[in-house]
Amino acid sequence: MLRIHFTSEDLARTRIATTADPLWEIALSMYRLTGRRGRSAFAAWRSRTRQELATTGGTATVRRVLAPLFPSTSSYFPDFLTPPDGGLGLEAGVDAVLSTPRRLLRRELDKLAGRTGTPSWAWGLVDGRRDAFHDLRDGLHSYFDTVIAPYWSDIQGMVDADRAVRGRAFLDGGVDCMLAGFRPIMRWEPPVLSMDHAVDRDVHLGGRGLVLIPSHFCWGAPVPLADPSLPQVVVYPIQRDHPPAAPKPGSTVARLLGPTRAAILRAAVEGATTGELARRQGIYASGVSQHTQVLREAGLIVSRRTGAQVIHTITPLGAALLAGATDSRSVGDRLRCGRSAPDVSKDSRPGAVREHRDASP
Repeated sequence: MLRIHFTSEDLARTRIATTADPLWEIALSMYRLTGRRGRSAFAAWRSRTRQELATTGGTATVRRVLAPLFPSTSSYFPDFLTPPDGGLGLEAGVDAVLSTPRRLLRRELDKLAGRTGTPSWAWGLVDGRRDAFHDLRDGLHSYFDTVIAPYWSDIQGMVDADRAVRGRAFLDGGVDCMLAGFRPIMRWEPPVLSMDHAVDRDVHLGGRGLVLIPSHFCWGAPVPLADPSLPQVVVYPIQRDHPPAAPKPGSTVARLLGPTRAAILRAAVEGATTGELARRQGIYASGVSQHTQVLREAGLIVSRRTGAQVIHTITPLGAALLAGATDSRSVGDRLRCGRSAPDVSKDSRPGAVREHRDASP
């Protein structure tokens, strides 16, 4: 059991990251792809992903470069692979990975060697060999482009929906109400937030606050930092009301034309319930449901049920459509660049080992 102790200052500094972190999604999706946990929930995604990797020739890269770094037989993987810079987007995150100081690379690769073994090519990172850095950079980029990028809009839409629900809880009852809403994966009994963990431990934030990072591929228990002296981060699994689906080009976009759906899409930017949309548009809730279904099928919004309400939030693809970005390449570029980063201190860069309970086999 892990118990995180808050002060009033910590409550004021607790926040939820604004975007999914591509490096965390790479790491955790590797466990969903090769491990046993979450196999049923991600079955369709696993099947499509394996076919796509085989088609693009990425299977060999995954096996040689990435799989040994994210071993399905262990809950540990090197901490330098998920720096906080990932919240700025894939490019910034990969740059941070490749800028890890050599002493930290050696320490974490030594730990990996003691657990499951370190691939021979990875020692070249410690030696400063260009081919090793190129292998890691190319591996992360190609895996993201093939495995995650086609689903990124849907993933970010679900993250936004999760944030909308938690944001409403915050508006209704402050941080207390927001933290209480994490049951059953985390339990808030003021001033302590507890969760299942491999090690029985108490962490006192001492004014540092807590950053909560929503993740689609996180499965089971949240993931805390192992080093209690660092600015604290917890990666938690979002509710998956439906699996991520690859975009279906052109099939439903033409159906979106019309002032009512356009108005609903604009209202979903800030998040709105079915009842709120009905009142704004002056139509019945059943009519709103028909419109939101079409928007949802087109990948432009995500709908998340919370209690008796359904909250609709826009996806990055929907936002791009509103902004007039109709070219698929420009939309993809926006998704790769990310939006804004979790407010995490640079001190939480690599060096502390995380215990990835959600990634255990």
